[in-house]
Amino acid sequence: MFPETSLNVSLRVRADTVEAVQIRSTRMVRAARLFANRAASEVLHLLPAVFSLCGTAQALTGIAALEKAAALAASPGQKAARALLVLGETVAEHGLTIARDWPALAGTPPQLDHAKRLRHALAGLRNALYPHGDWLHLGGGRLSPDRRKITDCLAQARKALIDLLGHDIDELVLPIAFQAWLDGNPSQLPASILAQGWAGLGAAQFLPMPELGPPDLAVRLSTDREGHYLARPDCAGRVFETGPLAHWYWHPLIADLIERFGPGLLPRLAARLVVLAESLREMDQLVHDLHDEPANDLPGLDGEGLALTEAARGLLAHRVVLKNGKISQYQILAPTEWNFHPEGPLVRALTGAPAGADLEQRARLLIHALDPCVACTISQE
Repeated sequence: MFPETSLNVSLRVRADTVEAVQIRSTRMVRAARLFANRAASEVLHLLPAVFSLCGTAQALTGIAALEKAAALAASPGQKAARALLVLGETVAEHGLTIARDWPALAGTPPQLDHAKRLRHALAGLRNALYPHGDWLHLGGGRLSPDRRKITDCLAQARKALIDLLGHDIDELVLPIAFQAWLDGNPSQLPASILAQGWAGLGAAQFLPMPELGPPDLAVRLSTDREGHYLARPDCAGRVFETGPLAHWYWHPLIADLIERFGPGLLPRLAARLVVLAESLREMDQLVHDLHDEPANDLPGLDGEGLALTEAARGLLAHRVVLKNGKISQYQILAPTEWNFHPEGPLVRALTGAPAGADLEQRARLLIHALDPCVACTISQE
């Protein structure tokens, strides 16, 4: 439905220093306007098709926003099932990044077989929760969890990660075990970064996204008639960072690395591992909150709703206004608009950095760490 979009990061170098960083975006941040006048159920089925990355998180955030607009609270069981699906997608996304992108950045062969096994295992969660295929049903589909299948999916996912990383993920995020893993796996990207002296690369002012999102988010979205806020969000002039580091900076491993290297490259990479470990742990717990439920129907859809989801790349926000069951207004604020804001964390990380022959490589590593949801090119002026 939407054309390909991209980012370009332009580095202006003066006197062997990055004097300025300019980010040009062709992202269609107001593309959700095309959902106007469509039925709510139609939009929900479009969301995972339109967004090739994090389609599950997009769809389930949309469901939550629509249900809020109808003043309907999803049941605890539905919330647990949806959280399982989002976390499963998050684990699959980070696993793919580690299997495909980490080797490419470290100059080693990819390990896509492990990523495929991981994705295949977690793809089974949807059918194990909603065997009738109605996971996108407003109000909640027919939930019939098969705990044996779900447990098996999670066990297969853990095994794929062990084979990918060569270590149990729960142990790997302990500070001592992480250091031992670095010492014993010099070809892994985090170890390579440490060996090159780039562990603190990009350490700059760190403004983590509040857990519940910007306090003024609802007001800013509701008054953003022209889409300026969607393109360049801020909170009282501050541009937050969102994603694994911002969400898990307090974790013992990440806190230790930040203390040693600042909020730079190595803590950002390690935060992906923390996401994997904590997501799988939460998924294990969520299984106990599942039980059979019939499908629910929504009352007349008429109202306004805002929903937030911590997706693989950070905080995702959907706001919807409904009139007579039709979309009157739909807005999506994705993590990329925060992390690749003209005054955001990437710009802060690169501004003032020393130039040199490896500047593009260092910039590419930082871009990877902040993980845009579209292709990104680098140029120098």
